[in-house]
Amino acid sequence: MLTYFPTPYPGEWWYSVLCRYHVRSGHSKYATTINELYGGRPMVHGRLIPGGDCATILSNLPPGVLSINDVLANHTLLPYYTRFFEANKKQQVWKALRAGRGSGITSVRTLMTDGTEGLKFCPNCYLLDTRKYGEAYWHRVHQIPLLGYCPMHKIPLVTVPIKFARLSEVFLPLGSVHCQEAEHGEKAPWMEPLADMIAALLYGDYAPTVGYNNLHTALISHGYGEDRISRYQSIDVGKVQRAVMEYYGGEIYEQYFSRLSAAVMSRLMHWKLSSPDRYALLAVMVGLDADTLFGPALDVTDLLLERLLSYKEAGVVYGKNDLAAKMGIQPGQLDSLAAKYHIEPFWRQIRQERNRCIRLLLTNSEYCW
Repeated sequence: MLTYFPTPYPGEWWYSVLCRYHVRSGHSKYATTINELYGGRPMVHGRLIPGGDCATILSNLPPGVLSINDVLANHTLLPYYTRFFEANKKQQVWKALRAGRGSGITSVRTLMTDGTEGLKFCPNCYLLDTRKYGEAYWHRVHQIPLLGYCPMHKIPLVTVPIKFARLSEVFLPLGSVHCQEAEHGEKAPWMEPLADMIAALLYGDYAPTVGYNNLHTALISHGYGEDRISRYQSIDVGKVQRAVMEYYGGEIYEQYFSRLSAAVMSRLMHWKLSSPDRYALLAVMVGLDADTLFGPALDVTDLLLERLLSYKEAGVVYGKNDLAAKMGIQPGQLDSLAAKYHIEPFWRQIRQERNRCIRLLLTNSEYCW
C-alpha cells in the first residue's frame, strides 16, 4: 500500500503527480521509487497517452482515494487524443486503461513544431501555483506538442529539453526547474486561437457531428475546394498545402501537411482521422472556434457562384470559352453551375448575338456592331 501519495492539483499531469510522490518518498534513486510504485513490474509512465501504470498505482491506494475515471479524464491527455475517435473505439480504449492494460494507441506525435521534444510550462502558472499550493507542477495541457502558448495567460511556454521516452526512468518535478521567462519572438496571428482550440479539444464536451462536417464547409467557402461542380465538392490538397505554408510557415507545414494526400484529406473531411492536431490547425486557419466546428451545420458559400454572379453584374461581354477560362473551369461547367442555381446562361445570349451579327455581315447587311 502506497502512503503519502499526493492528491492531484487542478489540471495536473499524471507524471507530475508521480514526480511529487518521488520527492515525498525521500528516495535518492529513481529506481527505488519506480519499484515502490509498480511492485517490480515493468511499467512505462510519462507518456502523452497513458498506459496501464494509472490503474496499477491506484490499485495500491486505499479504496475511494482516487478514481481511475477521474485520473484519466482530468489528469491525462486521453480526452484530447481520443476526441475524434468513434464511440466504440473510444469505449474500448477507456475499458483497457481501467483494466490496467495499454490503450493500443501508438501514432501520437511527440515532436514540437520546431522538431524537438520537451516538457513545457508557463512562467505565470508556475508562479501562481507556487503561491497557491506551495509548489509548481506540470500542467497536462502544456504538454501537447502542438501547443506553444499558455491558453490561460496567452504567453509563450518555456521548454525543458527531454525526450518522453526518458521520463519512465527519471522524475523531474517542475519545482526543481528554475522559473524563467520564455523568449518572446514575433507573435503570429494564429498562436492564440490555436491555443484556445487545443484547450477546447482537451477540456470541452465535443464530438464529431453526424451527417456533416463544418470544417469541410468552411474550407469550401474559403476557396480550397476543387474547381468543379458536384453535390459534394472535394477539397483541393494542393490549395490547402499552399495555404498552410503561407499561414503557419514551413515547420508546421513539414510536420503536418507536407505528406498530405487526397485519401487522408477525404478521411479528415468525414471525421475518420483520429489525430486532433490537423483538425485544430485547419479549423483555426479558416477562422473556426470549437463551438462552430462542432456546432450546427454551416451554410456553404459557393465561390464559383459568387464569381459567376460578379461577372454577370459587371455587364462585361464574354464568350463562353473566355468566361470559363477566367473562372478557371471548363466551358461545360458553366452550364452545370447555371442549372444548379437556376441562372439564365447570359454567355449564350452573347454568343447568339455575335452569331446574328456574323450572319448579317455575310449577307452584306448593315454592320451591327
